[in-house]
Amino acid sequence: MSNTSQTSILFVCRHNSFRSQIAQTLANKIGGGKVQAYSAGVEPTEVPQAIQDWAKAISDSNNLKSQPLENYTGQRFDFVITLCDKSHAPLTKLNTDTQHIRWDFHHPDNPESLSHLEIEIAERLRLMFLANGIIN
Repeated sequence: MSNTSQTSILFVCRHNSFRSQIAQTLANKIGGGKVQAYSAGVEPTEVPQAIQDWAKAISDSNNLKSQPLENYTGQRFDFVITLCDKSHAPLTKLNTDTQHIRWDFHHPDNPESLSHLEIEIAERLRLMFLANGIIN
């Protein structure tokens, strides 16, 4: 399948270290080749080893790397999804998104909250993909 037939999604959160990395990995997995997901941060920081290990365990993800939002200025995405309140205002730099969705998740601070975050993001993505005809 060519990239032009894929749905492109940019996930944005403050640090691009937990929430957006999880969302990117899950979107690519759940999308089954029909989605190309990316992630960025307003104030990017290192991706913790725990998230690297998690991504390798559930997908073929290579080394995850935090990216600044500015790296995606001028690129077109089918969806831009913010995952925390602190990432909404800077989106004025991305004037090419066709649909902006706001999801607000707390930063996970223990293994239980990380597991809950994974489940909640996966369920929202499945519903969004089903509603938009991306998956059956």
